[in-house]
Amino acid sequence: MFDPDFDGQKLMFHPDRVAQWLAEGKTSGPLYTELEISNRCNCRCLFCGVDHLVNGTGTIMAPDLAALVFDGLAELGNRSVMICGNGEPLLNPDVVEIVRMAAARMSVSMTTNGVALSPEKLSLIDELEWIRFSINGCDPENYALVHGTGKEVFTRVLANVESAVARKKRLNLAVTIGTQLVLLPENESGAVELARRLKAIGVDYFSIKPYSQHPLSRNRRQIDYRGLLDLEERLRPLEEDGFSIIFRAAAMQRAGTAKSYRSCRGIHFISFITADGAVWECNVFAGDDRFAVGKVGEQTLPEIWCGPVRQRVVDFIEHDFDLGQCRDLCRMEACNRYLWRLENPRPHDNFI
Repeated sequence: MFDPDFDGQKLMFHPDRVAQWLAEGKTSGPLYTELEISNRCNCRCLFCGVDHLVNGTGTIMAPDLAALVFDGLAELGNRSVMICGNGEPLLNPDVVEIVRMAAARMSVSMTTNGVALSPEKLSLIDELEWIRFSINGCDPENYALVHGTGKEVFTRVLANVESAVARKKRLNLAVTIGTQLVLLPENESGAVELARRLKAIGVDYFSIKPYSQHPLSRNRRQIDYRGLLDLEERLRPLEEDGFSIIFRAAAMQRAGTAKSYRSCRGIHFISFITADGAVWECNVFAGDDRFAVGKVGEQTLPEIWCGPVRQRVVDFIEHDFDLGQCRDLCRMEACNRYLWRLENPRPHDNFI
């Protein structure tokens, strides 16, 4: 059974690497990597946080470059990779080969809009620990509005999710098949009916998360979630064994609040690599040269991770960067709260 606490963190399950960081102020490599294998996207979501980057270069990662990435990550002791990024991974024609390469070395997952999950690509789910479909519209009209596509795409996506579930059952696969909706005023009214449809298809969970403002995005939205929290009560009755509702109320209530830590320590445990092989110290600031640490193909990943350029970027982030410029509800927020607490214990922490 997977852990449904999407607002938590799992660093406590990797005490060796955390102990190394506490003792040395650095780690020998990341635990987790987010890998972009396509800069292209076939949706134009009205809330997109990376609208300033997606479809900018149109870069597609080739298998030989992916092999160098996985070789380097394995040497560094990286334990998991999420294939996602600023584009849609299924638009990479070599996605099945790339997933298989990764799965031979580490745990692999994927986030996708699911539009391009053709029968030829469906076998990639065999290698994944989990796949999450981003479905942010609740019917054909609403999907077209939110995703910026034709109305017919909604039906195609649900059919593709259904095909994935059928393959999982037929082959008795271990993959967790999840779905996620970014809660917006535009889709709130249809969320319960969408959850019913997804439950009938047989997905493992339906996650509802808040919008997170990207500091560099052209999209600017302010959403007060206080009036939307009652959606959880309407969704809960749908839960049963085999179908979980993951309503991220804690994240919704934290949205827009100040961070409880003063420096980003999560950078010692995560890496982000774009489709051209560029390595960035923070996924939020991919494209900002202040956060660029190297490029696979010009250097190996171990050379990049342990090199002087990355050390200068780490020093900048830890000592000079203003966290007020960071993304609201950053991916590493829970990890940063945990690491900051380890560095700055509170009274009574010895009373376990």
